[in-house]
Amino acid sequence: MNKRRWILVFLLCAALFSGCQRQEHADVAEAVRAGAVLGENIVIDGIPVSGMAVAEARKRLLSVRQEQLQAVCFTVAAGEKQVNCNAADLGAGYDVDEALLQALSLSAYYPAANAPRSIESSFFIDEHVLAKEAERIAEALSFAPQNAAAAYDKTKNVFVYTADQPGQSVSPQTIAPLLAQSLRNGAQERLDVPFDAVPAEYTLADAKADTALVASFSTSFSGKTYGKEGRVFNIEKAASLINGVMLQSGEEFDMNALLGPRTGENGWKEATGIRDAVYVQEYGGGVCQVSSTLYNTVLMADLSVTERVHHSWPLGYIDIGRDATISTGGPNFRFVNSSGAPVTVCAAVDREKKTVSVSIYGRPLPDGISIRVTSKKLETLPEPEVEYVTDDLLKPGEQQVMREPRRGSISVTYKEYYDAEGNFLRREQVTKDKYRSISGITHVGPILSLPEDVGA
Repeated sequence: MNKRRWILVFLLCAALFSGCQRQEHADVAEAVRAGAVLGENIVIDGIPVSGMAVAEARKRLLSVRQEQLQAVCFTVAAGEKQVNCNAADLGAGYDVDEALLQALSLSAYYPAANAPRSIESSFFIDEHVLAKEAERIAEALSFAPQNAAAAYDKTKNVFVYTADQPGQSVSPQTIAPLLAQSLRNGAQERLDVPFDAVPAEYTLADAKADTALVASFSTSFSGKTYGKEGRVFNIEKAASLINGVMLQSGEEFDMNALLGPRTGENGWKEATGIRDAVYVQEYGGGVCQVSSTLYNTVLMADLSVTERVHHSWPLGYIDIGRDATISTGGPNFRFVNSSGAPVTVCAAVDREKKTVSVSIYGRPLPDGISIRVTSKKLETLPEPEVEYVTDDLLKPGEQQVMREPRRGSISVTYKEYYDAEGNFLRREQVTKDKYRSISGITHVGPILSLPEDVGA
C-alpha cells in the first residue's frame, strides 16, 4: 500500500471515529441550547426517543412520568378522617435530566439489529415538598375538641346539654417518613397514620356540675291581700322576664333594667303597692315579691349584693329584714355573680300552690356547704305622733285618716353556714335594717270661731 493510500485510510478512520464520539454537555439546559439530538435506537423509561431533540424528549418524558406519578394514589387516614393525595403531590419524581445526559453520552450510531439501548431514570423524593405536604395532610386530619355546653330551655324549664367531643392531633414529623416509605413501595394503598386524641377542656360532667341547683327560695301570695289577680299577673310577668337569665362570672344582675318601666303601655297591671309610705294602686304592684324572693335566693347562693333597699315596713309574705323593694326610677335590686362560674336565674309561679319560686343554678358552694338565711326583730320603735292637717273641704269637726301611724322596728339578718353533714359552721351578719316609724296624717275640717258677743 503506497503512502497516498495510507493517508486516505487514516482520514476515513478518523472521520468514522469522530462520528462515533458525542460532545459532552454540562447539563441538559446546555444540550438544549446546543440543539443536541439523541442517537439511534435509544429507549428511556420505555419510551423510544431516538433522533429526538433533547428538548422534545425531555418534554415527552416529563409528561409521561407526571401522569404515572399522579396515577399512584394514596388515602391517608387518621381515625374517621381521611385525605386523598398522589405521588406527584408528595414530591415524588424521576431524574429525567440525568437519563438524558446518559443518553447523550452514547454513540450516535447503533445498529438497528441490536437490542435497543434502554435507560431508566432514577426515582427521587423532594424532601421539602414532602414536608410541606405532610403539614397540609396533618392539618387536614387534625381537628380541635368541642367543649360541652349547657343552655336553659325556658319553655320546658330544663337545661339542654351538648356533649363534649374529643379532637385529634396528627404530627407532620411522624407521618412524613411513613409517606416516604409508601412512595418507595410504589403501591397504591390506604395509609393509617397515628394520631393523638385531644380531650375537651370542658366536659359534659363539667357542664352538669356547673348547672347544679345552688339555692332556691319561695314565697306565698295566698290570701286576699296578696292574691289579687292584677298583683298575681304582675308577679308572673316579672318572673318570666328574669327566668333563664344567665350571668357570666363578674356580671351584674339589674332588676329594674330587666323588668323595664312598669307602665300600662308595657303590659303591666295596676295593683297595690307602697309609695311614700302609703298603699296605692300602681302599675306593676307586686313585683317586689319577686325581687324579695330573688334576694333571699342570692343570699343562699352566696353571691354579692350590690344594691338592696327594704320596704317602708315589714310585709307578710317575707320575714322582717329579708325584703327587697324596687320601683321604676327608684330603689333597685342588683347583685354580681361572684361565684367564679356562670349562673342561671330561674323563676316560676305556681298558681295552684300560690307561690313564686326563684332558683339559682351554677357551680355548687365548695365542700358541700349550704346557707340558711335567718332574721329577727331587735327592737320596736316608739309610737309615732299623728299630724293633724286642716282641710277646708271637710265639714267642721270631720276627720279623714290619710295615713295610719306605724311603729318602726329594727331587725338583723344573718347568713348561717352549714357543712355537708348539716353541722353549723359560722354566722355572718348581712344587714341591720331600721324600718322607721311613720307618723299618721289626719285631715280635719275647719273649726268655726265663735261670735264676739256670745256669752256677753
